[in-house]
Amino acid sequence: MTSIAESPPDDFPIAWLEPDDAELTWEWDDMHMPTAVTPLSGDYNVLMGAGFAYGYERLSVPYQVLTRVWNCYTYFAARNNYPESERATADQHYTEARRAVIPFAAAYWQRAVAELTEIYDWVAARPVETASAADVADTWDEVWRQIGRAWSIHFYAIRGPYQVLDDLADLYESVVTGAAPGEALGLIGGGIHELHEVERGLERLAAMAAESIAVERLVRQRGVTLDELAALEAADAFVDALRAFLAEHGHLGQMYDDLALASWIEDPGLLLDQIAKRIEHSTPVDAETRRLHLDAQAETLEAKARLALVDDPERLARFDDLLVEARRIGPLTEVHNYWIDRRAQSSLRRHVMRTGHRLAAAGVISTPDDVLFLHRDEVPSLLRSGGAVHDLVERRRADFRHWSAARPPRKVGKPSDPAVPGAAANADRFDGARYESTERDEIRGTGASAGIARGPARVTLTQEDFGSVRPGDIIVCPSSNPSWVPLFAIAAGLITDTGGVLSHGAVVAREFELPAVVGTGDATARIVDGRLVEIDGTTGIVRLL
Repeated sequence: MTSIAESPPDDFPIAWLEPDDAELTWEWDDMHMPTAVTPLSGDYNVLMGAGFAYGYERLSVPYQVLTRVWNCYTYFAARNNYPESERATADQHYTEARRAVIPFAAAYWQRAVAELTEIYDWVAARPVETASAADVADTWDEVWRQIGRAWSIHFYAIRGPYQVLDDLADLYESVVTGAAPGEALGLIGGGIHELHEVERGLERLAAMAAESIAVERLVRQRGVTLDELAALEAADAFVDALRAFLAEHGHLGQMYDDLALASWIEDPGLLLDQIAKRIEHSTPVDAETRRLHLDAQAETLEAKARLALVDDPERLARFDDLLVEARRIGPLTEVHNYWIDRRAQSSLRRHVMRTGHRLAAAGVISTPDDVLFLHRDEVPSLLRSGGAVHDLVERRRADFRHWSAARPPRKVGKPSDPAVPGAAANADRFDGARYESTERDEIRGTGASAGIARGPARVTLTQEDFGSVRPGDIIVCPSSNPSWVPLFAIAAGLITDTGGVLSHGAVVAREFELPAVVGTGDATARIVDGRLVEIDGTTGIVRLL
């Protein structure tokens, strides 16, 4: 029986872009874009979604992902270009295609990093301030095209890494009785990669700042600027180290995939606030000690699996092969976020804001950040021809404020058909299942990082909320990514609305041995900021105390 398309809610009107949009199931991506986005940020989300096509083309699979922005919220839908009778065959072909790229994933990633670096360097080198307005306009579309290429790389590079971890976890969980949902993924813990280096760099900066009373005092003055620090002679070595850190890792700092959010390189104060917290409250375990502990845990889990497979040489050999590949490319499930999600966004945003300064200087808009309320295709003509769009920006800004206060429907369009495998919950290891709790003081999710923690809940919804997280807090948020590394080192635990054991938040939490419960569905709505909570990162239970 065919489902009938649902009418959009009266308080969330939708104008379907294409005639068959209403016949697709559209899901709000509240993991990556959990807040309202400005017009230009929405265009960026559409650019991101377009990257799926390259990955599917490389794998020769008949899938398509579509992106729409309605009422400032970003929705995705999947279109499968095959008859329903061929679904199982097509899905199996997709799985085998992902497995086929596993042996080549590391070499591809090495080439990809070189290409990505060239893209970001090229974008940064555009002479926005000195070129003619016509040249800046001509460059605009090419910059977006180059960043779009980064997202094409993204949706091909991740296929092998996620597949090998899925296969490894499936095998481990089939032989180790009672394995917790995220346990098998500990088999790749303890590696040295970009997230580890970010944490080590933050430790060094905090230690350097604490070596001088004058520097420490200034850093602990919240809101201090890099220029103010540079004016202090005693801070020369610290400032040099901070600038070097920003040059390497400054593209981090944004909570979500929202072009409106600044990275550390744009606003070093965001980073300095986190360094100040480390000075005031030293982290209980340093990065290298934690890494070695994770490495030892990985060896313990490996021994457990080997013991369970001792009488099954065929599957033991399969386990060995998977483990080698998983340790080689598995970390790319989060490292790609560092290199693409975060850095592509930071690169494009900085170009956008430089262009915004040009438009503001020409009187087209009032302030540089007004550019965020234009659409991508409007900017070139405004650069070439000028004209003021102040009223248009204000109308769009008012619209954005209105929708920012709304709670959009999670799904619109054609209802998911529970009879179709995977349609009801998308419960793979990345997206995870969403849980509904019936107990008043209990919330259920997926245990993604083992451990029990108790502390005050710190509901973290905006960039400004970063500064409110204190040592010992339980972070409650829609989702997280590598930008949250400074908070994970001081927090006691993590609760997210979205995600499974391979989601960004879960992966980073395990790297920091931070007890985590993910995919609760509505923790940010049900937990009041400051409420004492207890989480069990193995069972996935959150108790409101």
